Amino acid sequence: MSWLLIHFELLTKYIFLFGYFYLAGRSFLLILNKLIIKKLKIPSKILFTKSQILYPLLGIIFVGNLLIIFNYLFPLKSNVVNFGLIMVLIGNFLNMDFQSNKYNVNLYSFSYLFIIPSILIMSSYDTSWHVDAGYYHLNHQNWLLESNMILGQVNIFWAFGMSSIYEYISAVLWFDRSFILIHFLTIIFIHTFYMILIEYLREKKDKELYFASIFILAFSLLDNFGVEGGRNGFIYIQGVTKQDIPVAIIFVLVSLWSFLIIKNKKSTNFDLMILFLLSFFIVQVKLSSVVIVYLLLIVLTVMYKPIFKGKLSQLKIFIPTAIFFFFWLLKGYLTTGCFLFPLSSTCINNFEWYIANSTESFESVTTTASYSLIDYLYQSKSISDWWDNFYSYKINRTVLLNFVFSFLIIYLFKKVFFKVNKFPLYLKISLFSFILVNLTYLILYGPTPRYAVGTLLVVIGTLGFNVSKMRVNINANLFIVLYFISIFFLVRASSYQAFLDTPETVLFDPVELAKYEPSIGDWVKPDVGDACWINLKCTMENENIYIDEGTFFKTAFKDL
Repeated sequence: MSWLLIHFELLTKYIFLFGYFYLAGRSFLLILNKLIIKKLKIPSKILFTKSQILYPLLGIIFVGNLLIIFNYLFPLKSNVVNFGLIMVLIGNFLNMDFQSNKYNVNLYSFSYLFIIPSILIMSSYDTSWHVDAGYYHLNHQNWLLESNMILGQVNIFWAFGMSSIYEYISAVLWFDRSFILIHFLTIIFIHTFYMILIEYLREKKDKELYFASIFILAFSLLDNFGVEGGRNGFIYIQGVTKQDIPVAIIFVLVSLWSFLIIKNKKSTNFDLMILFLLSFFIVQVKLSSVVIVYLLLIVLTVMYKPIFKGKLSQLKIFIPTAIFFFFWLLKGYLTTGCFLFPLSSTCINNFEWYIANSTESFESVTTTASYSLIDYLYQSKSISDWWDNFYSYKINRTVLLNFVFSFLIIYLFKKVFFKVNKFPLYLKISLFSFILVNLTYLILYGPTPRYAVGTLLVVIGTLGFNVSKMRVNINANLFIVLYFISIFFLVRASSYQAFLDTPETVLFDPVELAKYEPSIGDWVKPDVGDACWINLKCTMENENIYIDEGTFFKTAFKDL
């Protein structure tokens, strides 16, 4: 029975982490409601969704942004930060009435809190580090733990400039050096996504979201069939430290909620405030998701008169996002010399540590690695050359073909079994232009399948926005069965096999295995490959780096 005890221990850790972010999110909402909206009670629904389902996501946003602010002055392992992480929960005391927010004890609540995560954490037995974990993610987290903000940190290693808020959150999860909580951080996003789907499938209150959920559920099932055995662009469980799937999940949710606001031409101040916080978080996690701003501008255009009515006082709903944006943007500027790294045109500074024109090469590296069309055009190559290279990679070809097949199957399914209405013109323009902007951006700057998951899910989900009703009655219990089948197959078969064979997590502490050799000055580099893993003296840079301790901030310089 040791395998059962091990799984129970993992589930306990997961529930603890989930519970912490749940309470942090509730605390955050109570604080926002009190200070911005001037009310104490959290709305029962936020963005068409039961509020408590969104608590963990909002807790992650709250904690992540506070960690960025803390790190200006303190290493993230400091007792001051630990105390701050406890004080994050203090907002819960603004309203001690948990009755209105608790889950009723029934089969569905049991599924939400225990069965779904029990299945998802099965991935722990077969999911190890992503290839980029050793390259830069873990060592960047190590720097965040050991030091406050370092001016010019990009000089230590250029990839640290790709800093994501995800690194700050992950860094404080190094509790027992099993690193399993970093994996569980991603599972929280997947868990929440499935909870939202089941809510929409059960309640059917907003028919657009109900039918969108049906099509997304169908898409998830089709992900298991097709060319090379499947993979059509649905979410999947990545190697640990990678954050593409959390981005995709929030991206599709924000997009669907935004389209519904545009269609109804109705929203609340509170909903808009949360919508902007979630959207900004997408950009904080992955800068390439900045295209979400296009959709937010449409929402603001539609909602300007109903919400703001020319009153500047209504702009207070943007204060939380503005505060987080200021500290995030300033942090990026002080550590990279660029407002948006690695976009070289935003590197306007006179910092003595900044090496002029250095960012251009990093910009090229990121686009080249992502099959960027614009990179081919810069090299005076043809579109056919780009296509041949893109299509030659098995994963690109597999996802593209399977997505096309899945889309056609779902579209035919929609035509046969559902009655549809015409899209209102303004919604049609908004929807198609947003998808076009996304696809254009992906092709120009990085049509890698893992970057495209959010956009592909938006395409599938929006198929439900002009459905009026089903032509035939389908038993609701069938959707519930298919829903759990979807969750079960999201976890790889090899994970279940690993659980049965040797129920141990495959994550390892790389400190014990990594080997190094002398580099330039006092620095070292990996003896093989490019993975520094966890070693503050390791860098892949080819120039000598020295760090000035300074008075308040360290500064990293690099010799030319």
